[in-house]
Amino acid sequence: MTPLPGIFDNSISQWVEEQQQPWARLKYKLIHANLSKHLPQKGSLRVLDASGGNGFDTAFLAEQGHIVDLVDYSQEMLEQAAQRAAKVGLGQQIHIHKADLAALPSLFRGVQFDVVLCHHVIQYVEDVRALLESLVALLKPGGILSLVTINPYSIPYHAAFLRRDLAEALALVGERTVRTYIFDAEMTTYSAEEICTLIVRLGCAVEGDYGIRCMCDYWGNNELRSDPMVFEQIERLEFALTDKFPYKLLARNLQVIARKL
Repeated sequence: MTPLPGIFDNSISQWVEEQQQPWARLKYKLIHANLSKHLPQKGSLRVLDASGGNGFDTAFLAEQGHIVDLVDYSQEMLEQAAQRAAKVGLGQQIHIHKADLAALPSLFRGVQFDVVLCHHVIQYVEDVRALLESLVALLKPGGILSLVTINPYSIPYHAAFLRRDLAEALALVGERTVRTYIFDAEMTTYSAEEICTLIVRLGCAVEGDYGIRCMCDYWGNNELRSDPMVFEQIERLEFALTDKFPYKLLARNLQVIARKL
């Protein structure tokens, strides 16, 4: 169930560089703000960050006082996560596991979590239903599942506005499977409607679905978006649009948050 073994390891430096960009930081900021709307305001939660890479989401939740189990198969990613945790004094709150996603049921046998994160994973997994079944099984009744993935409706827009290739945009209308640019790997995309239908069938109630970067990816260029004063305006706009229909339908990423019944 590991997403594309080896491919991520070969592109870690590019991924880390991308994480430092203002639009990437905005993505995490929106994801974390949306997730926080569904978490209790008091108390320490037990969290699973499934295939959480170098721990951006892990660090955010640990900073809130929660205990996080970070699972990933990439040793280099996990070393980065451990270094970040130690640097900010969160080593006691973050438990790091080098493992395949298929090992989750045995790795956490008898354990149930308050929150499970599965961010930017399902687009690389062949059997999405099997993965989600295992994640829901690890949730306590009433626990929260947060899923983030690429929005299929954004694919032609990305070609048209970011790469300025109208012929490619036309060819990509209706396409669900495309190649990533950082990892040069194939991914399959799912709409929020499809994800919501599946997780309801698995015994969860959808509490919210959000668009992550509804406007940012289609406005201006990287130079303009790198201007702090401009990006402050973009950020305000994105927070206003993240839960608004129909704007969220065109966001680059989507986030679905559900509660186990």
